[in-house]
Amino acid sequence: MSHENTQRDVRRLADQLVDGLDRHDLESVSRVLPRVIGADAPDAGLLRPLCAELVAVIAGEVRARAAPEGADLFTITLSDETDEAVPIDDLQPALRAVLRAVLAELNQDSAGLAAQLEFIAGDPDPCGQIDALIHLVSWAHDLPQT
Repeated sequence: MSHENTQRDVRRLADQLVDGLDRHDLESVSRVLPRVIGADAPDAGLLRPLCAELVAVIAGEVRARAAPEGADLFTITLSDETDEAVPIDDLQPALRAVLRAVLAELNQDSAGLAAQLEFIAGDPDPCGQIDALIHLVSWAHDLPQT
C-alpha cells in the first residue's frame, strides 16, 4: 500500500470513528476496532498512523486554544475528582501513552511521539490498544465542541 493510500485510509478511518461517536453510533465505531486492533487484525498496520492522525487533530485543537503568541512548552497537570494531584505514572499505561503522545506532538518532539505511538501499537494486550484508541477518538470528538 502506498503512503498516499495509507494516509487516505487513515483519514477515512479517523473520520468514521469521530463521526460515529458524534452520531452516537457505537455499532459503527465498534465495527472499526477489529480491523485495526490486535496483531492479527486485517489492518493492524493502520493502528499506529491512525493514532498519529488523531494525536495531530487533538494537538491542533489544543494549539488553537493556546495564547495567540503560542506556547513555548506544553505541560499538563493531572488531578482526581477531589483536585488532588495524580502522578502520570499512576495512570493506566494506554492513557499515559496517549497523554505523552499528545504532549510530544505539541512540543514538536518527534522521537517522543514515535516512541509513544509504538508503545500503543505494540501493546500485546488488545484491551490497551482499544483503550488508547477510544481515548484518542473521544478527545478528537470532544475538543472541537468545547
